[in-house]
Amino acid sequence: MEPVRDILEKIIGQLASPEWLKNVLKVKWRQIVGDQLAKRTQVYQVKNGVVTVIANSPAIASELQYRKDDLKRRIKETAYFEPSDIRIRIGVVKSEESVRAQRIEQELSRLVLSPREHALIEQTVAPIQDPLLREKVAKVFEQFLRLNQWKRKHGFKECPRCKALYRGPRLYCPVCQIELRKRIVRN
Repeated sequence: MEPVRDILEKIIGQLASPEWLKNVLKVKWRQIVGDQLAKRTQVYQVKNGVVTVIANSPAIASELQYRKDDLKRRIKETAYFEPSDIRIRIGVVKSEESVRAQRIEQELSRLVLSPREHALIEQTVAPIQDPLLREKVAKVFEQFLRLNQWKRKHGFKECPRCKALYRGPRLYCPVCQIELRKRIVRN
């Protein structure tokens, strides 16, 4: 049996990837900014802790800039990730992405965790003494398990090396692929 620390490090490592954070923010964007702004904005990327948002007009960009501190707080509360900064760019907002994100969010909320998964969450968070921290880690872990369930249902495959779920034709996930290339180049 793996120690709790190892399990948490694996979870946090996967959760902290920029692509994962971007997807979480896309799914929860409507919840973070509200219906009106969600129609006119979208998350473009997350890189080095900086969230880049596209706004469809200078007026909307200005409003987001004004609400930057509130957005950081809402992102932290909703996505359990604290951005170091939020950058706003003016561009074309693709409405189908927000519709797709809303559909994914609904699908995720309908997924039911198995008793084994609930027991794993409880076992993982049991050693955490702080009740608030324990509750937050449990929520993040539950979200992670639901997302993995959703990914498996939608054709993601498991990397034989690190067990991360990914899409694509390669044998290994993109992260392991890079690590294996580095090993080959060094030798």
